[in-house]
Amino acid sequence: MSPFRRRRNTVITRPMARRRRRRRALVALGVTTAMVAGASYGTWRYIEEREFLLDERCAVTVGDTDYELSPTQTHNAALLAASAADHGLPPEAAVDALAMSMQETELNIRDSDDERGSEVLFARGAPDWTADNGAQPVEITVDGFFSVMERSWRSGLEAAEEADEDDEDENTELFWMPDLELDEAAAALERPHNPQFYPQHGTAARAFAWPLAGQTQGPDMTCHLSQLDVPGPDPEGVTDELVGLMPTVLEVPFTEPPEEDEEDEEFVPEPILDGIIEVSGQDEDALVTVEMPDSEAELNHQWLIAHWSVASAEDFGVQSVTSAPYRWERDSARWQRLSDEDADSASVGTVVLGFSRDH
Repeated sequence: MSPFRRRRNTVITRPMARRRRRRRALVALGVTTAMVAGASYGTWRYIEEREFLLDERCAVTVGDTDYELSPTQTHNAALLAASAADHGLPPEAAVDALAMSMQETELNIRDSDDERGSEVLFARGAPDWTADNGAQPVEITVDGFFSVMERSWRSGLEAAEEADEDDEDENTELFWMPDLELDEAAAALERPHNPQFYPQHGTAARAFAWPLAGQTQGPDMTCHLSQLDVPGPDPEGVTDELVGLMPTVLEVPFTEPPEEDEEDEEFVPEPILDGIIEVSGQDEDALVTVEMPDSEAELNHQWLIAHWSVASAEDFGVQSVTSAPYRWERDSARWQRLSDEDADSASVGTVVLGFSRDH
């Protein structure tokens, strides 16, 4: 017998061939599954890392220059712009308020309580000894600041009307006026820092104040926000802050006490929101629709509220803001023009806040 074993011929039967094909298919399926799982994990990791690495910010571009603030600073800037409008002040009031807050507190709230308008966005300073009734503290709350500004402006307008060009006794008192330079405005309002410090913030303040005051009448400010740890939908919070900040702008009426309770100090008037603010749906399907009152400033107020909504998106879980003919989406951080179909259903003079990522 030969020392070499004769190679046996293997006969492959149909069952054997099927088993081989099945094994190859299982191996291929396993490899494909592993590749898909790896790709999915890689995609998930990429998205998560992008979210963690995202530089959350709000931005305005003016010419070739980008101006940026943090979302918190931008929400506070929107609060100032809305408060200025609600006090009936010109848009330059918002510019000056932002610049002064940038100098004094970097647009960060230092102290607050539950009372509307009590947010502290300005620096404490020495008492004002020039007041007629003795020492007065420097105003540091939002409402206090704009109340002083409004009084100064009204007084300046009255003084200008009463001034006689031939009168030798010229009034040298400095009042806040929209055309003042920032250092002069700071001096007129007796702000606590050196007046020469404020002008350095003027350009950035105007870049944000102008859209937040509704003066650009178009989508000029956006916010880049993460989708991680987004707060739950809060349409009630949006409604409460809108009414608290801008009752005059929105022309919100309030309930009046019954005649027998007119002296009741515990009576709290409730806003009547019919036809002004409507909340529909629940949770992520909720929509907040804000209808602008008919007025000459309707378009300004529409974009004031639209930009305020974007600036407030981080705190209230807002995913989209529609202000015809544009819509801002949190995912893209961009304002995009509505399609013809969506544009037909969107009303000019109306702002709609959505809380769902699916449209």
